[in-house]
Amino acid sequence: MELTLAWHTALLLFAKVILPPLAPSWFPGLGATVVNAICLAGVWCVLWRWGWLRVSGTATLGRPRRWWLAAPMLLIAGSYALAGLDGSTTVVVSSLVSLLWVGLNEEVCSRGLVQQTLAPLGPLRAATGVAVLFGAGHLQNYLFFGAPLDDTLWQMLSAGLFGFACAGLRFAIGSVWPMVLVHALDDFFQIRSPGAAPDGWQVAVYVFHAAFGWWLLRRYGSGDTLPSQGAVVADDDERPEEAGALD
Repeated sequence: MELTLAWHTALLLFAKVILPPLAPSWFPGLGATVVNAICLAGVWCVLWRWGWLRVSGTATLGRPRRWWLAAPMLLIAGSYALAGLDGSTTVVVSSLVSLLWVGLNEEVCSRGLVQQTLAPLGPLRAATGVAVLFGAGHLQNYLFFGAPLDDTLWQMLSAGLFGFACAGLRFAIGSVWPMVLVHALDDFFQIRSPGAAPDGWQVAVYVFHAAFGWWLLRRYGSGDTLPSQGAVVADDDERPEEAGALD
């Protein structure tokens, strides 16, 4: 909780107090990019100082043969683009770049630093803790950025369930990088979509994220212990006889 609060405090200080508004016509998302890059550097330094860069899934590709597990969430992200993209070329490109930094910053912090800190609680409790903290963090949109309360509450629920599924992926894959891509594209397609997705689809996505995260934790969480710093991450898919025993 302290790490999450510190990260959000730094984010708000740079976004609302320290940095001047940065939204040039050639790059409207410059401010968001700079703020997220600064916060990412801070989280990266903490992980480096604690010797957690690899074990947190930040400085490793994890188990590449399991990257396909992120495909369902990538397809969901892409579904928001079916209605097209809203905005000029400059706005669309600026949004894509800035949201890539948002995805990188939030995944390294939540699924990297925070999840590694909660890991001693066990996969299910750690993933639940990550989901709660990640969802609750979006309350800042109502408190400091003028978002309506009802929209914020739905966003908190959506973000929490999304974070739960991403936490399951992080345990299964051993790297935050697939989730960085999913996170960035999910935000990008939703924000740049000309309209909101149907309520029925949104509810289906909520249910899928909860069920998918649970399945990932049941299938991969119990057998995949977190390696020590510098250890080689083995891929159980290459040793089926051992994978069956662990699972």
